[in-house]
Amino acid sequence: MKRWILSEIQGRMLEGIVLLETMMRWPGKEVFVLQFALGEFDMVVFDPEKLECEIFEIKHSKVRAREQARHLLNAENCRKVEFRYGPVACKAILYKGETCEEEGIQYQNVEEYLMQAV
Repeated sequence: MKRWILSEIQGRMLEGIVLLETMMRWPGKEVFVLQFALGEFDMVVFDPEKLECEIFEIKHSKVRAREQARHLLNAENCRKVEFRYGPVACKAILYKGETCEEEGIQYQNVEEYLMQAV
């Protein structure tokens, strides 16, 4: 139970840090969490000039797992975000493992992502 609580806290803290750093890096873009009836995108970055968006999952994990991408692969939720925020230019999972791409989903090391903000 204690480990689960610690893991939840670390995950939420990481999400908050990534959201804040992304907002500071892209002041002209809208950065937010988008919730659906079933699931959410941990971060959406909407570019009002290009009329497109990027959607992200943020994971406090070093391991890649298909389950991590379930919301990004949900066709209904992707249609909803595209209807409101334009085409999805990128689907990515920010996590603590190695940067790579699988099945159209970019897995990016979260520390590398945050270093880009500096």
